Amino acid sequence: MKKQFSEQDFHSMPLTHLTGALCKIMNVQAPKHSEGVNEPLCDYVMQQTDGRGVDRVLMFNPDAIGTYTYKKYSDKFDIVKQYAPFESDMLTVFPPKTPVCFGSMYTGASPEVHGIQHYEKPVIKIDSVFDALIRSGKKPCIVAVKNSSMAKIFLQRDMDYYLEDYDNEAVTRAISLIKEDKYDFICVYNQEFDDVMHRSHPDSKRSQKAIDHYNASMQLLAQAVKENWKNHDTLIGYAPDHGTHREWYLLGQHGKNIPRDMNITHFYGVIPKQTN
Repeated sequence: MKKQFSEQDFHSMPLTHLTGALCKIMNVQAPKHSEGVNEPLCDYVMQQTDGRGVDRVLMFNPDAIGTYTYKKYSDKFDIVKQYAPFESDMLTVFPPKTPVCFGSMYTGASPEVHGIQHYEKPVIKIDSVFDALIRSGKKPCIVAVKNSSMAKIFLQRDMDYYLEDYDNEAVTRAISLIKEDKYDFICVYNQEFDDVMHRSHPDSKRSQKAIDHYNASMQLLAQAVKENWKNHDTLIGYAPDHGTHREWYLLGQHGKNIPRDMNITHFYGVIPKQTN
């Protein structure tokens, strides 16, 4: 009999296996320190594309949405699952801090290897998914809020960076880039929920509105892909970095080795190219 998942359980799929999967489905050699491959995600993509894999990826990175938040407010995520129905439960890296987690998400390496082990934002020097894509002749770019982790830790690559004032501007910029149809891999980072829950808590009304804003942005991005990348097999991902909890002093926080901080759920969907 299958064991029912409990809030006290930790997920088993390491976040460090995402980079290997993204490279495999794009037929790109994984970065040097990538630890493994999320095979269920690869299997899903191959089934959806008749074994072709994808030639485009759009990754939406909403900060701080953990499995606990998704399960508690699952109705809010119906809009996400319309476009990205494949759920992948993953265990983020410790400590569950934004630059630590994104460092592992896009290098496939543990924090000890990529070098960020607490809240700081140096440029990661080891091989990343962006380096792997560039070597394969593909064009990645990052769209992020100015001064955020994603705006800083993957700098100094031969790629484009679009650093915007806040979430809405980042999404608007990403939609314009999708319309230009020139990038093979676009990362879009948003941070409102993380900002708001630190000032209140993860279940506050403002935090719930931030979830709605994230999920509406995912819909806008997915629609832009459907309308403008018709000649491509595309993977779209809703890929948060870590979860959150409420501290004894009542504010939202993250950074502990507990399921609420460590468990995350990603959502993926394939939009196949349209054939006449």
